Amino acid sequence: MAYYNRNKETLKLNNMKYLNHGHCAKILYNKDIIFKKYYQETILDFRLSPEMFDILKDVNNPHFIELLDIYNKSNFAKMLKNKFIKSQFITDAYTAKYYPNNSINILEEQKDYILDNFRELENLFNIFSEHIGVCTEDIKKDNTVINKEGIIIVDPDLFFTMDTSTSLISILNKKNLLNLFKSICIESLVNEADYNKLLTCIHNDFNIKVEENTDITHEISKKLKYVKKPIDLFTK
Repeated sequence: MAYYNRNKETLKLNNMKYLNHGHCAKILYNKDIIFKKYYQETILDFRLSPEMFDILKDVNNPHFIELLDIYNKSNFAKMLKNKFIKSQFITDAYTAKYYPNNSINILEEQKDYILDNFRELENLFNIFSEHIGVCTEDIKKDNTVINKEGIIIVDPDLFFTMDTSTSLISILNKKNLLNLFKSICIESLVNEADYNKLLTCIHNDFNIKVEENTDITHEISKKLKYVKKPIDLFTK
């Protein structure tokens, strides 16, 4: 069995190492790309569909993973059969740019880091909402790379489209952006003694009502107004 793209070209993997795994897939990488291969039992709803892949591949943004190609695991007999019988292309794997996760603790950075990044992320999410009608999903710290260059969304497998208004899509995406901020804060806290204080702060200070025109970054900036670093808000 080999991996073929939609042009029937075979994928050749060189010097790939294990990077990570989740409930749906295993990820290998080299210095340039990642290779994400789904487990056989992973259902289609949890795989990046060819249609969504084509939409997201055209998103050229430094805060969003650069998708390269999708592949189906097949053999010669199956390939020959599919040549004569039109069948659905099932995404068994895909490749994308590799982003080194030289992880930094976002809570310890100057607040401008998180505000600048979330302003740019909010612009990206506005593109999803207003220009390509894509609903984000599974937006959390574990599905990002956070380094000195910025915050990058690297797992769009559950993104989807639906027949609804731009307004509703925008609200959904803004809520997910706010939840990303909360997730990053909660999962970045090192001192367990401050954990309950952080949860209380997140629940009370960041219980923001999200509407179509809510400026998530501005709301976050108001909460961080009197601190130099986000950690100061949760440990003062």
